[in-house]
Formats: sequence, C-alpha cells, structure tokens
Amino acid sequence: MPKLLRILLTGSAFLGFFMIGGLLGRLLLPLIVAFPGSPRRKQARREYFFLAANRVFVVYMGLLRLVLFRRPPPPADLPPPGQGYIVIANHPSLVDVILLGATLPGLTSLAKASWYRSWLLGPLLRHGKHLRGPEPRALGQAGAAEASEDPDDAPVLDRMVEHLRAGHPLLVFPEGSRSHERTMRRFRRGAIEAAIRAQVPIVPAFISVAPPMLMKHQPWYEVPPRGGRFTLEFFPVIPTAGRELDARTLNRELKQRYEARHQQMLRERDALIAPPAPAALPGA
Repeated sequence: MPKLLRILLTGSAFLGFFMIGGLLGRLLLPLIVAFPGSPRRKQARREYFFLAANRVFVVYMGLLRLVLFRRPPPPADLPPPGQGYIVIANHPSLVDVILLGATLPGLTSLAKASWYRSWLLGPLLRHGKHLRGPEPRALGQAGAAEASEDPDDAPVLDRMVEHLRAGHPLLVFPEGSRSHERTMRRFRRGAIEAAIRAQVPIVPAFISVAPPMLMKHQPWYEVPPRGGRFTLEFFPVIPTAGRELDARTLNRELKQRYEARHQQMLRERDALIAPPAPAALPGA
C-alpha cells in the first residue's frame, strides 16, 4: 500500500474516533442512560455499548490494514461481571485502551484530565464511568514541557478505591504515559496500592507491537510500511483479598516481569525488521 494512502487512512481513523466519539457521547449515550430500566440494566447497556464500539473500531482499523489484532480469551479466573478488579498494562501505543476495551467487557480506565475536560471526548468518558486522572503538574524548568500524571496522588487513589469497591473493572497504565521506543518508564505503584486497599484482584496484561507505531513523540503520520501487529497476553491474576501484600514489593516484582517481557519483545521486533543476511557465493 502506498505510503500516502496509509497516511490518509490513518488520519481517517483518528478523525473518525474523535468525531464519532463526540457524537456518541453527546447524542446517543444520554439516550441509552435515560432509557427505562433498573440501574443494573442501565449499566449493562452502557457496558455492552462500549464493548461493541471498541470492537467495531478495531475491526475498522483491521480492514484498513492499519492495526492487526486478534482478541485473546480473557483469563480463566477473571472476576465475574459486577466485581471490581484492576488491569495493569504497559503502554506502547495510542490504541492500547481500545484493544483492552475490546477484550474485557465493562472495562473503564483512568483517563487523562485534559481528555476528561474535552468538549468532544469528555461526555463519552463520563457516561462510560471512566475516572478522571490527576491534573498535570509542572516538573521543573528542565522538564516543564512534560507533565507528571501520577496515580499515587491521594485524591485520585481514593477515587480508584471507591470505583473498584463499586464493582467497576479499572485499567491503569503504571508508566503514566506511553513507553519509550526501547525502554519502559518507571512503574508507579498507585494501581497496586488501590487494588490492595479495595481487596480486588490484579490482572496484569502485556501489549506488544511490531513494527512500532503510534508511540510517544511519534507523529500519527509516521506510519510503518505495513500495519502494526498487536498482541495482548495476560499474566496470572493476582488475588489480594485476605492477603498481607506490600505494594512496593509487589510493584517491584511486576516491573521486573514486565521488563523481561519487554526485552523479549524488542528481540522479536528486531528480528522481524532485520535485513536478510546476504547469500553466500557459490564456491565460497
């Protein structure tokens, strides 16, 4: 596929996501919420709507050959509907939330505060019961261009615990922002702390993509020669109910596991894009 066509198709996917998401959040979702029924039935309709919307968007990106993704089965010991749990995942690209939302029914997320205030996406996030993340804080003159979105903040942590106890599954990226191309960011322990306080299971997930695309500081129009092949895998679910767990220790152990899997992903990615070795000359 010509590069210009891939860029145009990628742009159409972004435009469709924001425009259709805005229309759904301002027009359709209020009707879904207002439709008669018990609170549980309203919640079930809302969860089904978001699951279907995420899956339709994934199919659309697949038809355009931009994102190649096959949903894995959820973990066998995934908590049933109505029971809260927390999903932690690495964050290699812009579409990670959509891929996880298309796989796990009812999944909510800790959304960027700026997106929560957005005229287009704010209503969609609020109707979907997504949580507003912390407000960005300036880091200092050397890093003033970036912001620290730290789910360790006490008000955000309290909202996460209350959200989980209310029975909502919650997705949090411990890195706080998208990964660098060759390295992972520091793991914040807020998600682990919230799960321990709420006594809900932790569902660790790992996302790999080759070739890299839609990464941090990578413009959307910087498209690879072929669609990104995304793979989602789940590590064993970690129960917290009735257990004495230390958030720092568990966070450190999980970071080590993610680092090892990230290095494996880099080796697999490098092998995929490495040029073939030259053929040996006859008689050499």
